[in-house]
Amino acid sequence: MAMSNFLVKKGFWYLKGIFILSVLVLIYFSGNAYAYKKIQVLPYFKNKTMKVVIQISQDNPARWSLALGNAAKVVQIMSAHGINYKIDVVAYGPGLKVFIKKDDKKFYPLLQSLSTYGVNLVACHMTMLAMHINEKKLFPFVNVVYPGAVAYIIEKEMQGYAYVKP
Repeated sequence: MAMSNFLVKKGFWYLKGIFILSVLVLIYFSGNAYAYKKIQVLPYFKNKTMKVVIQISQDNPARWSLALGNAAKVVQIMSAHGINYKIDVVAYGPGLKVFIKKDDKKFYPLLQSLSTYGVNLVACHMTMLAMHINEKKLFPFVNVVYPGAVAYIIEKEMQGYAYVKP
């Protein structure tokens, strides 16, 4: 009789454990259902212009790729939905190398394409002076901001641009 009580108690705990595990699995998957809910931001921009200023300030090609990829995605998505956009990609400090002909050939096609789609590629004049770089060393589609990039970024933010620093 003692043995049957043991089995009954063990079976109870076993079933209770399965029940608790089942509840936890249901909670987990129902939570993920909310995590994958689509959030639509595009309707907000239907009669507006999406304005973005993207900063590149590090000598890090992975960061350059991320920043330029962000710009390309905005162009792609906004163009596909007929939404106007203004994008400025601003490089200063060590990040300026992304716009220098001899330092970067890998990103040239993407930079040229972004320029073709109206993305304003902007180099910092103060950084150019510090690095002894003249405009001839930059890709031809890059603009130079005077006196410098930080003031330019601040101005853009004051004009309602979203600031992105990947």
